[in-house]
Amino acid sequence: MDKFADACIEEAHRLHVVLQDWLRGTLPRTPEGFAPFADALADPCRVVSPLGTVTERADLLTEFEAIHGVLSAHGEDFVIRVENATILRRWDDHALVSYEEWHDLDGESSARVSTVLYTVEDAGPLGVTWSYVHETWLPGLAPVAGERFPGHTRCTGTGLMDHDVVRAMYADTELQ
Repeated sequence: MDKFADACIEEAHRLHVVLQDWLRGTLPRTPEGFAPFADALADPCRVVSPLGTVTERADLLTEFEAIHGVLSAHGEDFVIRVENATILRRWDDHALVSYEEWHDLDGESSARVSTVLYTVEDAGPLGVTWSYVHETWLPGLAPVAGERFPGHTRCTGTGLMDHDVVRAMYADTELQ
């Protein structure tokens, strides 16, 4: 692979460690603590969740900033891991990458396949940014309850991480 392709694969892993640590609350809830996530998203950026909900960059940033530490009570029992990352297509300044995203929480796992369009952009932590993400549950590995993480009550909402949805999903976890 080339340097750009390597950066895309590394970025898939890097950002999910950041998300995991943000949700665990081990990153500080400061602009500097949130920057490794925010700086990775292109403007514009769009995410399509496994349930088909579309979220644009500004809403995604607001929603993820608000759920800092939501899984802090679970500590190291909450893990996000990326497996089988593959470059599907490569252009001069874009790459299409697919990978499996696994969420492990208290002995339960869910998994989705994600397809990401990366763009070469110096502002990104590794020189690439996330322009588009589309996620689909892997067969038999959608959480029994809840869109984002296993082990929580299913709820519906209009946004990927709508605040009412988050509160319902984590009713048994103290929100900070």
